[in-house]
Amino acid sequence: MAEHHRHMKAVLFDKPGHADVLRIDPHVPIPKPGPGQLLVRVHAVGLNKVEVFIREGMIPFPGPVILGTDGAGVVEEVTHGVSDFRKGDRVAIYSRAPSMTGTYAEYFVASPDMLFHLPENMTFHQGAGLGTPFMTAYSNIVIHGAVKFGDIVLINGASGGVGLFAIEIANALGCKVIGVAGHETGLSLISQKGAIAISYKDPDFVKKVKVAAGPKGVDFILETTAKNVPKDIEILGKFGRVCLIGAPSHETVDFDMVLMKELTIKGTQATSVTPEQYRIMKAGLDKALEEGSINPIVEKVYTIDQIAQAHNDLMAPRSTAGKLILDLS
Repeated sequence: MAEHHRHMKAVLFDKPGHADVLRIDPHVPIPKPGPGQLLVRVHAVGLNKVEVFIREGMIPFPGPVILGTDGAGVVEEVTHGVSDFRKGDRVAIYSRAPSMTGTYAEYFVASPDMLFHLPENMTFHQGAGLGTPFMTAYSNIVIHGAVKFGDIVLINGASGGVGLFAIEIANALGCKVIGVAGHETGLSLISQKGAIAISYKDPDFVKKVKVAAGPKGVDFILETTAKNVPKDIEILGKFGRVCLIGAPSHETVDFDMVLMKELTIKGTQATSVTPEQYRIMKAGLDKALEEGSINPIVEKVYTIDQIAQAHNDLMAPRSTAGKLILDLS
């Protein structure tokens, strides 16, 4: 490799703390791919809240750590044993579990099961916003929720990164989809994606959902906020399911209703799937990209020196919709 190629820029942190612990190091050695691995030049990174939790020390990693599981870029180097990708391929990255060497860097070593061919009409910024949100939506709807054709699906927080993919995935399965958000931008985006948009701020919220769902009630709810679960129990029809993906809290649940309706309430983590489940998820994203059934929404793009601001924005209440992206091109 040429002299200027031996080092890369990366975002690191040594000790947990506020966003100002993140530092940009321009002299990180470029990692070397081993047999069956690839080196990807990362052009864009999808930012996720889990990275803030790691940075704050809630999920401990010994420092120094390069954060990031999601990204997009170009295959730079392919080693022996890799057949699905070639040098020069445009790819999206989903490295599944957080590790000490992440995507907040100009180069990333990947195994083939972490990579997805990026369609020509999809930008690196869009591709970087696929991994965690798509896989979270897909694993909950298809694997944990066992959603099938004709189900009535309610997506809470439907204008967020996970929610928008959830609408597209449920639509592709042939479901009737109700999307819930609390602001106009989000609600109009939900409608554009082909779901019935209902504001959770609406005083007639439960009534409107029941009307939209029809007589058999809602079959499946993708839930982002635990405090909504008591309301979910009221909305669900017989044998209804809830998958809860975030924001833990202590709620009082009406178990009479859970028993009468024979409901399932399940908490899930996108990273803790079996290898077989992951193969199904990977095939799901490959197929969605091939068919063009998903269209990632990018809300805002940051340069590398704005990373602390980006982390703060990730945790701030936002009235817009879509994904925050770090540009490394």
